[in-house]
Parts: sequence; structure tokens; C-alpha cells
Amino acid sequence: MEETVAAERTNPWIGPWEGGWFLIPLAAVVGGACSVAGHLDQGNLAQLALASALVLIAWAPLWRALTYTRWSVYLRRWRHWERRAPLPKLPFVQSNAPGAALSRALEQAHAWWQAEGSAALTAPLGSTLLALIAGILLSLPLGRTTLLLTLIYFAWAQLMALWGEGVGRPGTLGEAVALGGLPWLLGATLNQGTLPLGGSLAIIALLGFYAIPGLPALLGPLLAAGYLLWQGEALATGALLLLSLPGLLLLSQRLPETHYRRAIAIWLVAMLLLMGWVL
Repeated sequence: MEETVAAERTNPWIGPWEGGWFLIPLAAVVGGACSVAGHLDQGNLAQLALASALVLIAWAPLWRALTYTRWSVYLRRWRHWERRAPLPKLPFVQSNAPGAALSRALEQAHAWWQAEGSAALTAPLGSTLLALIAGILLSLPLGRTTLLLTLIYFAWAQLMALWGEGVGRPGTLGEAVALGGLPWLLGATLNQGTLPLGGSLAIIALLGFYAIPGLPALLGPLLAAGYLLWQGEALATGALLLLSLPGLLLLSQRLPETHYRRAIAIWLVAMLLLMGWVL
């Protein structure tokens, strides 16, 4: 019996973000801005508001549309697709010429899109395009560095979708870069043209490891605390370890990954804001 696949209706703009995870990019932008600016005046607040809109309106929906869509389910059907839908013939093409094979492939692609692709993939492709356009437009007032980060974000989302073979669930480290590292860099570059990579790498380590419901979760707070200690922030190091303790205590309960991520979201937000405040 031929397998049928129902179209998914994931909404990348208002979809569920596992508790407070939708606040992670916002907290990272604010933390990155505070780590560089120290204090925020009226001009800095305007830039920060625009950067926050960028990550919430463009970056986050772009990430969800590309990495949370189960591309493999529909493209797997395409591999064995044989039906065709008529298209205008290419001019001056003989039946045994390479152009004829191209014409047949186009007819198969057209039939597949009408039967499978249109219903399932129009929404994520449209959301991706809309989020990319919104990201470019919101990046222009913030300068070339922000535009570069938006393009890097778009490339990173595509890379993670390909790396995960389109199964609809990105890896934790890849998601840490998208939700923490790049937004932190965005906030940190609002008042300067350079890219402070040290804090961003610490954020990626914190998010990437702490979000894993197992022993690797211990590495996230330890690496972030080590970075704070290296920066001479001994008191903040202890505070960050205390904030990570509730999530680490949950490891003994062997919670499902989704429940664990929901429970640690608010503590991650607090740790991001703490690091932005003291750095």
C-alpha cells in the first residue's frame, strides 16, 4: 500500500517554544548589549529595541521554518515519484535528447508539487522567505555587521537543516548557536564593529550542553562559570552555578527532553541576563 503523508501545519511565527524558550534569543540580545555598553542611553535603547524585533520577528521564525519542518518526509516520496503533470514542451527538443529528460523531470516535479509539495511546504517556504525579507529590512538601519549576521544566521539555519537530514529537530549545539550565540553577538556589536567571540562561545556552551537532559548538562554551567572566573567575576561565577542548580537537580528525575527543556528555560534566561550584566 502506498504511504500517505499528512501535511504539517507548523506555524513558525507563533508556534510553541517549549515554555520560555522563545525568550532565550531576546535575553541573549539584551545580555550581549549590556556586556559591551555597560549602561544603555536613549540611542542604545532604540538600537536594542530594533535588534530585539529582528531576532523575534525574523531570526526565530526563520530558524523554526527551516529546521522544524520535516523536509525528509516529503522529499523521500520525491525519490520514487513517477507521475507527471503536463507542461509546455521545450522548443526544438527531440525525444532522445538531454532536453527531453529535463522536460520529463520538470513534469514529474510539477506533478509532485501539485500532489504533495504544495500543501505541505508552501507554508514553511513562504515563512522562510518572509522572515528573510523582514530580517534584511530590519538589519539595514543597524548597519553592515547586523546585515552580515542576518545572512550568517540564514546560512546556519540551512546548514543545520541539511546536517539533521531534514527530520524536523535541530541538534542542541546547533540550536545554541542560533538562539544564543548569534543573538549575543548581535547585541554585542550594536555599539562597535568588532565581533566579541569569547562571550558568544560561552553562551553557546551554556545553552548547548545545559539543554541536554543527561550528564553533558553539567558541562554547560561549568564552562560558562569558568569563563566568568577567567574574566575576574568570582561572585557572578557562584551566582551562575546557583542558578543552574535547579535544572541539574532535575537530571535525577529522568524527565523527557521536552519537559526538561521547559523546566530549565527560565533559569537559562536568568543566567544569560546575569552574564550580560557582569561582563
